[in-house]
Parts: sequence; structure tokens; C-alpha cells
Amino acid sequence: MTLLNLLASRSSRMKASEIRELLKLLDQPDIISFAGGIPDPSLFPAQAIGDAYQAVLGGKEAGTALQYQVSEGYLPLRKWLAAHMGKLGVQCDEGNIFI
Repeated sequence: MTLLNLLASRSSRMKASEIRELLKLLDQPDIISFAGGIPDPSLFPAQAIGDAYQAVLGGKEAGTALQYQVSEGYLPLRKWLAAHMGKLGVQCDEGNIFI
């Protein structure tokens, strides 16, 4: 018995995903993608995200941080973000932030 015998016959009529074919182009070094949702990985603040992760999960609020929250997001985080944005010159409060 071959693998093809195990697949539904309708699978032979499936076409390749056009999106998948486009995403293959991103691996080519001479391609500059302007596709939404796929930013340059070098722009990710990996160290800052790692530090935040450790601060949240290493603290006393770790259990709460992993639970479902209200639709607007975790209030202490929204307050922190509002204060942080204030330092960057953006006036807002936790009521303006949805996570």
C-alpha cells in the first residue's frame, strides 16, 4: 500500500496555494517584500520582548497574566503602556488602549 492509497481521492484535485507560492519568494535575497504582515525580522525588539516576558512570568502576577482577561486587555499592562506612551509624547490613558 502506498501513501497515495491513504489519501482521499479529492486531494488529487487540490491546487497549490497562490499565497504559499508568493511566500516562497521571500526567501530570495534579492526580493524586497512590501507585503503586509511580514515586516523585516531585524526590526523586532526581541530583547525588549524577552525582558517583558521574563518580568511578567517571573513575577507574582504570572498566573493572572496567563488567564483570560476583559476584552480591552489586562488593566495593569494598559496603564503601563499609557505611561510609556506619555514618555514618548503621546497623551493617552488606559481607556485609549486595547490589547
